[in-house]
Formats: sequence, structure tokens, C-alpha cells
Amino acid sequence: MNLVYPRNCNKVITLGPKGTFSNSAASLVAGDKISNIEYTTTLPEITQAVQDDATALGVIPIENSTSGIVGPAQDSLTELDVVITNELRLKVHYSLISNVPLAEVKQYYSHAVAFNQTGLFTSSNLKHADVIFSNSNIHSGEMFLEKPEEAVAAIIPQPAAHSREEYRDIILADDIQDYQQNITRFVVIQKKPANYFPDFTQEKTSVFIETDEDRHSILFEILREFHVYGINICRLESRPSRRTPWSYGFFIDFYNNHRSATCLKDIQNLGISCEILGTYNFVSKPF
Repeated sequence: MNLVYPRNCNKVITLGPKGTFSNSAASLVAGDKISNIEYTTTLPEITQAVQDDATALGVIPIENSTSGIVGPAQDSLTELDVVITNELRLKVHYSLISNVPLAEVKQYYSHAVAFNQTGLFTSSNLKHADVIFSNSNIHSGEMFLEKPEEAVAAIIPQPAAHSREEYRDIILADDIQDYQQNITRFVVIQKKPANYFPDFTQEKTSVFIETDEDRHSILFEILREFHVYGINICRLESRPSRRTPWSYGFFIDFYNNHRSATCLKDIQNLGISCEILGTYNFVSKPF
């Protein structure tokens, strides 16, 4: 993997606990270079920890191909002094484990994100069972193991279902996510260097654009600049402003060309704030 490591990098920080999809992404980033992976309980804690430690990398999910933007993660990138250095993508597959046949399940454990991504399966097969939400996909399995004599089930990561001995013989279904192409985008972040300068020779750039006024055709003015400079926008998301109620900012990802810097400068000349969140490459790694 062609990752950009800060000098003396010795740890990777991601959302825990061990065994989550975030852990899988962090393990890809760490590779053979870094043995220490630390875990947080919330997404903003990742960016806070990276801001506080120049020797750390953070791995944070920002978007899922079926459920969209991960709001707390995106917001934290604008609020703290970090910068994106790489992007990677991970397929998200779920399995259902159970103590009883599917028709006899009375309750099942699921993380809220997993619940949203497996709605077609659960509405068809578990419509008479009550869902109990957990703190993480791994926690769902741990809660399940505490009820060995009860008619319960759990939605857990498919890799965990097949790798842990206590789950292998009680898998009722694999690939229960609504869509087979269920992919989460992660970004690798580090503390923003004091002399940070964006490198527009990298494949992509992420920016956060915010305006101080609500005026006619403001979004058109922004998009016009990208059109004029022939720049392909690959993601555009609006988010509520933290400064002014009912005002909005825009997260924009685009593919760089030799005119990227000029485009962003012209947007700023319109009186529009444009914060560069990072210039980076997509890491080519099998899902």
C-alpha cells in the first residue's frame, strides 16, 4: 500500500473495539510498519487524538456506498487541526448468528448502522423479533454470547462470524446486507503540519466550503468555477453550519488537474471560505 506516513509514526488510532470494520481498515493501514493500534469509542475522539499526537495516524469512516455520509466524522475533520493523507475502501458484509432457527428468533442484537444496512433481510425474516441496539458490531456478538439458552440472534461482521470459533457453527445466513456493493470509504488522517501545503499532483482533494451570506445562486457560482476549470466533482454533500442556524456548508471531493489551485483561489476571490481538508491518493487494495 502506498501510504503517506508522518515522521516517526508509531500508532494507528481508529474506532473500536477490536474486530470492527474500522479495525480491519486500520490493520490495512498499519501493515508491517506499525504494530500499535489504539481504539476509541466515538469518531470525534479519533481526530482529537491525532491532533494531539503528531506520531499517530487516524483511520476514520466518512461515507458508505448505501447509507451515505458519516456526519460526525466529516464534521470533526473541519473542527480539528488534521489533514487527509490517503483514502481506502472496504466491503462491508454481515452475517446472522442465532441459537435457534430463524422463525423462532424472539430478539436480535444489532448496531444501528448494521440495522440500517440490513433492513431488507430483517423486515422479511425477523419482522416478529425485537431489535436490541448495541454499541458496536462486535458488541452485538458479545451480547448474544451472554444468552446461550435464549431465542436470540445477532448481526455481526461476516469476517468475525467465520474467524471466531464460537460463531462458526451457528451462522444462519451470510451476506445479509441489502446490497452486495456495500462499501465504506475510510480516510487516513494525521496532524496537519505547521508548513502544510496541498499537493495537487495527488489524485483527489477534499474541501469544505462555507459562505457568510445566503445569496442568490451561491451554489451555482461555486460549481461554475469547477466547470470552467474542467474539474470533475466526485462528491458533493451539504451539512448544517455550526455557526449559523439554517445555513449550510458543502463538502466537496474532486479529482485534481493542473488547474485545481487556481480554481480554489477563484472561489475564495468570490468571498467564499474554502478549507482544504487534504490532497491524497486512493490506495489500491483489494476489498
